Formats: sequence, structure tokens, C-alpha cells
Amino acid sequence: MSPPPQSSTSSNATYGPSTSSTGAPINPITGIAQQPATVPDMTDEEKEKEAEKLFVLFDRLERSGAIQPDQNPIRKAVEQGKLG
Repeated sequence: MSPPPQSSTSSNATYGPSTSSTGAPINPITGIAQQPATVPDMTDEEKEKEAEKLFVLFDRLERSGAIQPDQNPIRKAVEQGKLG
């Protein structure tokens, strides 16, 4: 497949606007205005739990052979002194 041929007078306007009337960007695939994602604030306890989950997941990936020990970002952070 190839894109449709472009004439010398064509522009992105022929494909529709890139922002909605409110200024929100329009997803070019779905054609729906995208709303900014709202990320809820996390408590320190929630952040700690999520960090522990990531540690376990990366450890499993390393033990199963899916990633090499030198590719494990948790191990790299410990070696660089970024984690305690």
C-alpha cells in the first residue's frame, strides 16, 4: 500500500483539522478529540507498592532469561547508586 498521491496544491487541510474547536488534539486514526490524561496523585505508600511490583516483574524477566542481567533497569539503578 502507498499513500494517496499529493497534488502540488494539497495540504493537511484536505485530511481534516488537527485540533478540535476547543483546541484539543484530534487522534488521526480515530478522529476523536483527545482529552488530556489525568493521573491521580499517589501516596508514598502506593508508590512504594508499585516500585515493588516493578522490581518483582524485572526479576522474573531476568530469571526466565527474557532479559540479560545487564539489561535489567533495576540492577543498573542499584549499581549506579540510585537505589538503596
